[in-house]
Amino acid sequence: MPWRMNLFNHHNRKEQPKAKRERNTDPEYMTKEKVRQAVIEREGGNWCVLSGVPGPGLELHRIVYGSQGGKYETDNCILLSTEMHQLVHSSKKTWMPILQDHVIAMKLGSPELSPIQRITHQN
Repeated sequence: MPWRMNLFNHHNRKEQPKAKRERNTDPEYMTKEKVRQAVIEREGGNWCVLSGVPGPGLELHRIVYGSQGGKYETDNCILLSTEMHQLVHSSKKTWMPILQDHVIAMKLGSPELSPIQRITHQN
């Protein structure tokens, strides 16, 4: 029965070896550590954006998640303490626009426009 043979053909295929990823030799390529340093410069220091906890030990958080196409780029990353990182992941729909607006305000050099500054000063 030829139709039966075709049912299992996908099991008999030989797997193709995975192509090796070549290291990016572009000097402008941003490694995760370069992104971390650029974020520290943008924020004016090595501390959690939400709680103010100083580094080291802060986590580099992608505002737009990798599953949504977000990359480790300066404009898509912030530093968070472990506790704040868990908080942000527990409610990403709430935090994503707040964090994006914060990055825009910091890029403009106007931290007073950041929604995070308004939240922390109200409490």
